[in-house]
Amino acid sequence: MIVFDYADNLRHTHGDLVDQVYILRAQSFLERRGWSVEVKDNREIDRFDAMNPLYVLSVAPSGQLLASLRLLPTTGPHMLSDVFPDTMTGARIIRHPLILESSRFCVDTAAAKNHMAAGVNTVTGELLVGLFEIALNAAIVNVVSVYDLFVERILRRAGCRFNRLGEPVAYDGLKTVAGVFEVSQVTIDSIRQRSDIHGDVFAMAEGESRLSVRA
Repeated sequence: MIVFDYADNLRHTHGDLVDQVYILRAQSFLERRGWSVEVKDNREIDRFDAMNPLYVLSVAPSGQLLASLRLLPTTGPHMLSDVFPDTMTGARIIRHPLILESSRFCVDTAAAKNHMAAGVNTVTGELLVGLFEIALNAAIVNVVSVYDLFVERILRRAGCRFNRLGEPVAYDGLKTVAGVFEVSQVTIDSIRQRSDIHGDVFAMAEGESRLSVRA
């Protein structure tokens, strides 16, 4: 199931999940992939986490975090503009109220290894469905992100619809690109089909309405 909210709210209502986010990021980015990220007390937290991003989390019924990502408005500081501008290959940095940036995408591969459909990890599919349904519900037209070519293959196999914004650039020895993703029902249906996901993926308390997204 998908749980999502702004970071400041989630730290208050689901502090245990937020802590799991930072631990999973440290395991995924530093220990498993060898990225140059700062880890303290086995947790990866960067300056963008202090900007009250929207966290999107895939959570097991037991309360275990399976996957996570965060969303930031492109109208302010974000990773594409402040950390990875070279991936734009000289093009103007994207800043638009109806375009969000997705970053810090990670999956607990050990916990998710038994959740597969047609070669696609269903945990990955659920997180992506959550991302694009949130964006579509908020009238967002595109999502931009920076990722390496390994992740690009996963996203394409999962049914995402996107185009590169520039040529690959080496970061931490990995060929890294920026992409712009289509936010549409067609995209959501494609991901759902590839991941064999049916029904509502969101966890909501009785009487709770879906959040609006500040772009």
